[in-house]
Amino acid sequence: MDSSMNGGLTDAVRRFQWFYACHVRAPHELVEHSALSLTEMRVLFAVMHAGTCTAADISRTLGLDTGYLSRMLTQFECAGLIERQPFSGDARRNQVSLTAAGETALAAVSTHVRDDVSATLNAMTPDERAQLLASMGCVQRLLGPNGATQRVRLRGPRPGDFGWIVEREAQLAAGGVQAQREREIRTAMVVADYLTAPDPGRNACWIAEQDGVGVGASLLIGMSAGSARISALFMEPGVRRGGIARRLVNACVTFATESGYDRIVCATDLNPAPVGPLLRPFGFEEVSGQGEWEKRLEETCAN
Repeated sequence: MDSSMNGGLTDAVRRFQWFYACHVRAPHELVEHSALSLTEMRVLFAVMHAGTCTAADISRTLGLDTGYLSRMLTQFECAGLIERQPFSGDARRNQVSLTAAGETALAAVSTHVRDDVSATLNAMTPDERAQLLASMGCVQRLLGPNGATQRVRLRGPRPGDFGWIVEREAQLAAGGVQAQREREIRTAMVVADYLTAPDPGRNACWIAEQDGVGVGASLLIGMSAGSARISALFMEPGVRRGGIARRLVNACVTFATESGYDRIVCATDLNPAPVGPLLRPFGFEEVSGQGEWEKRLEETCAN
């Protein structure tokens, strides 16, 4: 990323942070409702959301110095806000959890936060709330720390998903505007074939969803009585290390096997490039000169 683009993106993120600070009162920002400091509120809310955690967990989550955090936890323990118990299997570490007094101390602040958020959401239409939820999920996924736990599930398509597949396939295609337009046309034709198939039970589509937000998709279409093709496959940026692509491919292979296909093919120009490292573990082999990968199906499929 060049310096001018990086500077513009940095400014945009800072404007969003300022907007959020002005219009959304997060729990740790409502210090006027508590005698605790900003950082102390952040620590207690981190413990509350974790349920039970260690000091190291809190330090990593909030980026706090371990010595500073240890002194703060000792003060909390003396005040009766938290309790520490030896960590199972390691007496050198302690599990931290809120006491009843600690929960009470946060209850008033939590009530103010809930009321503020509820008032804002109640003024929105259902469609606006759905859009807000999806947007917050994207922000959290893209700005969250690397290695953060990803709760991903595969589900079937819903109304609007196929339009999203066409849109994202086009936008994620490499090679500039012309390549994106060509990918958009191709994917639109694939979706049309899927939706108008004479035997829809021979086709399948999966949407990968992380915390309620779509982050990938795969689409399998029967070519003949014995052959099926993975006709679309993509993952959103920032989730490609989460094993989502493997799960989407495995869903295609499993469905094709259970549906009685004896062959499944996949083009080499799919969005996760190169596709070889993704497909080889499932037994796909590259078909020389044909621009696609092929797997002969057996009674069992790859895990």
